Amino acid sequence: MTNENYHIPVIAEKVIDLLRGKKGGIFVDATVGSGGHTSYFFEHLNPDLVIGIDRDPRAIQISSNRFKNNSRVKLFHANYAEMDQVVYKLGIQKVDVILIDAGLSSFALEDETRGFSFQKEGPLDMRMNSKDIETLDDFLEKNDVNEIARILKEYGDVRKPFRVAERIVLRKKEGNLKKVSDLVQTILEIFPAKNRIPDEVRQVFQALRIAVNNELFFLNKGLWAGMKILSKEGYFLVISFHSGEDRIVKSVFRFVSHPIKILSPEGFLRKEIPPIARVLTPKPLIPSLEEIKKNSKAKSAKLRAIEKISDEYMDYYLKGAMNP
Repeated sequence: MTNENYHIPVIAEKVIDLLRGKKGGIFVDATVGSGGHTSYFFEHLNPDLVIGIDRDPRAIQISSNRFKNNSRVKLFHANYAEMDQVVYKLGIQKVDVILIDAGLSSFALEDETRGFSFQKEGPLDMRMNSKDIETLDDFLEKNDVNEIARILKEYGDVRKPFRVAERIVLRKKEGNLKKVSDLVQTILEIFPAKNRIPDEVRQVFQALRIAVNNELFFLNKGLWAGMKILSKEGYFLVISFHSGEDRIVKSVFRFVSHPIKILSPEGFLRKEIPPIARVLTPKPLIPSLEEIKKNSKAKSAKLRAIEKISDEYMDYYLKGAMNP
């Protein structure tokens, strides 16, 4: 992969604009990918250290090559849900900036051996981490129509989710669902289209990818792992691409930016815990039309950010997250 073919970071200019006052310090690029956002950090913000994390070993390989001469980049093959443990292992307790980009890297999408793209023939795999055991094929084998339909609706906003799920299960039982083109053809049986691939194909692939990789669970866990290690006055930025992702980010950011009311058994207010963060983006930032023209993958991106304003009551918020 040459320099000019590196993954184009999404909403990078808006990320940098939010971080203008954060020059220097310790950054966590929790989804480092091929290093697009990390490269922007060094170009505009000159961090003292960037801790790059990715669950995809190929991403770590690419970024290792890209930053091989930069001693201020430390790379780790890990899930960002464990970013707190990665940081602690470095002997660091707090960081100044955290960025999560929940999108799929271009190099992963373009690798036909991984089955992410409906435009390239490949196996029914879709694992972000090739060391994970369960592939898409395994996932479809073990789940029934109702569960697959739920996933299609919740993770992909797919129309007619039950009919699509029924057809997928039927083709699997027949032994006619073995590769990417089989899955595409199965979806087209429900959403026929001439001379084009309908949006439903992309939506089904997205939903199944999210499910195979348990992405929403890890996103929620990663947000709380990040809150633990974020310093006072530190910034936490998240780029999401799907309504389910954005709902989780919005919910957590809203929770930590509002007081917690502790009531007595009789319902009286015993204590009010002040918020530990303030929202920097009342409405999510979205890419410009110019950026979408240059990079169509940015079209559905949303950027939300908070600033941590206190560490004093972090335990109350962690406890509240466990017991909503």
